[in-house]
Amino acid sequence: MNGSANGHSIDANRDSAEHTNGNTALLSQIHEALELVHSPYSSNESRKQASIFLENIKADDEAPTHGFTLASDKAQQPIVRHYALSLLEHAIRHKWAEYSSAQASALRDWVLQLSQNVAQDDPLYLRNKTAQLWVEVAKRSWGGEWKNMDELLVNLWELPGPVVHKEFVLFVLETLSDEVFNGEDAITVLREGVLSKACVEIFTPAAVLSEVFPNRQPGTAVRYGDQGWLVRLGELLGQCLNLGVSDAQYQSCAVKILAVYKSVVPWAVPKAISSAQCVESMCKCLATSSTPVQLAAVQALFALYSRLHFSDEEFLALVCPMYTSEVVDLLRKLYEWSMVDPRDIDDEKYLFAKKFSEVLPTP
Repeated sequence: MNGSANGHSIDANRDSAEHTNGNTALLSQIHEALELVHSPYSSNESRKQASIFLENIKADDEAPTHGFTLASDKAQQPIVRHYALSLLEHAIRHKWAEYSSAQASALRDWVLQLSQNVAQDDPLYLRNKTAQLWVEVAKRSWGGEWKNMDELLVNLWELPGPVVHKEFVLFVLETLSDEVFNGEDAITVLREGVLSKACVEIFTPAAVLSEVFPNRQPGTAVRYGDQGWLVRLGELLGQCLNLGVSDAQYQSCAVKILAVYKSVVPWAVPKAISSAQCVESMCKCLATSSTPVQLAAVQALFALYSRLHFSDEEFLALVCPMYTSEVVDLLRKLYEWSMVDPRDIDDEKYLFAKKFSEVLPTP
């Protein structure tokens, strides 16, 4: 792969026409191989040979270029674009250390372009695969040579129109949190110090960060704006609740936000959680009529109250809100509602009741 500002690599020593023809032929072979793999009429041997061919392509130096070319072409079938994303994923995961800074920058730019171009009509698995590529790049370069990731995420978050880019950012935030604080792959372990510090910084409001860590040594500037993601998440969750989670789109968005809460609250600065009123937001979700939202809220609360220790101040800010008369009454009503008839089990209600019974004793 040769770095290029426009996202396409060109070897100056090759004849341009020959290079183009070669790429066209290879892309055609990729299409043919994917058809063989996914066709129910292919023989086992032909499917095996096609799979070997597709796997071998990943080792080619030009594989990321082919991946970007196919993945960015909306006219391609979803299975082709998914395979194209896997070419980029293989390059990031297995060849990143071999790339020059220019090549790594070009690869990162391709991922950013694909991320900016995700659309509501793209299959969810393609959008999530693209977001996973963002996370893979972040694990290897965020807080180092990649300093403006938070700004780019905020820019995507603030794009007008459908919530597709917000959902993309939510997937990135949740996955990044999971992999930095719970992941076991080598690159995350090696960069855990840098990545965990950066995560704390971008999720925490700037005022809380200054208050809790007054003597904090300034490091690489990775945050963008003063809010922090816990505040942004709370604002969007409030909008979803106000607009009504009976609407499938707002329900889905609320569930995704609560999934980020679930991942983040075990490690986030307690004062940041209380400052962003996360507990109050989760309790409001419990009061909705949407079982998926209620279940996601219970799971997030369980993650919070599974923390090993709260200081007296933290207990007052994060646990005591669960003992107000309004919340206690809400919990009582939820308990009564969640009672399951063994002769007519509602799966969603059963899952809620199971998790609800786990979270009640924890505070």
